[in-house]
Amino acid sequence: MLLSTESSVMIRPMEPISSIDTSSNQLYFRGLNAVRLAKEQDYESVLFLLVHGQLPTARQHDSERQRLIELRALYSSNMNSIENLVRALQSIRDEDDLQSEDLLLAFVALAPLALSSQLAGPKSRRMNTQNEKLGHAANLLWMISGEMPSEEDIKEFDTCLILHMDDPDNPSLTALFTSLISGASVTTALESALSEHVRPSHHGAGLETMRMILAIGKKDNASDYLRTRLNSGQKISGLGHRIYRGVDPRAVVLREILGRRTKGTEEEELFRIAEEVADQGSSLLHEYKGIDAYPNVDLYNALTYFTFGFPPELNTELFAVSRAAGWMAHILEWKQHP
Repeated sequence: MLLSTESSVMIRPMEPISSIDTSSNQLYFRGLNAVRLAKEQDYESVLFLLVHGQLPTARQHDSERQRLIELRALYSSNMNSIENLVRALQSIRDEDDLQSEDLLLAFVALAPLALSSQLAGPKSRRMNTQNEKLGHAANLLWMISGEMPSEEDIKEFDTCLILHMDDPDNPSLTALFTSLISGASVTTALESALSEHVRPSHHGAGLETMRMILAIGKKDNASDYLRTRLNSGQKISGLGHRIYRGVDPRAVVLREILGRRTKGTEEEELFRIAEEVADQGSSLLHEYKGIDAYPNVDLYNALTYFTFGFPPELNTELFAVSRAAGWMAHILEWKQHP
């Protein structure tokens, strides 16, 4: 993992939290390539980058990691979903006298525990507990699996979370700003962002894509299924993006991870179906509608998270666990420059 040094040059304050360069078809966080960050950094480092505008030093990284671990202790049983966690934030603020940055950091720290409370069965026996030796991504894997994750799993999961941390000009962000501009509290603004976030046309699209792939069942069924879907007026989930003019760069990374994680397993056919959706779906959309539609992040995210043990039904909230970092950064920046 590459961290900054004490003497490193500050990233210019005007660099946006996230941006997309349509000429290179790349996503940037604070002016740094998001794909490279996802491959080289961990969640804590990119969280620090989004909030403070530069990568942390080793000391700053360790401090951020430790503070996130400490804030997990604020978990209570009424925080049994991301939505309920947001509703509990006001009480956390009052009882623990937290300022805005620490309150939002608590939201980031507690979101994985809120997610884990919705898992059931023997694999979730450590639900809502934490391992103080583990960082943000690793602790969530530990909670849902009941066993210590491998270094490879931690790195790949970190990569997935980082890729979803922020995205410019998206519906949940618009809802967040609309709420803040109206004078709403931080918690109300987060509630507004979440209500938009879960819509099927927004980050609920990952779950819709997973359902579509499961319905296809086998790679050879893809072409006929997708044609029937278009003939009935339905969309092909996982293809097309409002800004990217080629393949979503996040999809490229998730595809690589999914291919590695499913190779030689029972889930390998799911990867093959996704590949067929990318190929056949793009051709059919060009044939039917005359548009060029390329794979987006939703084609692969639920499938990839599924290989870590997350049921598809929790994909949208898992997306929110990651996106909490972006919401935190945007709220704090707005408070400084409303």
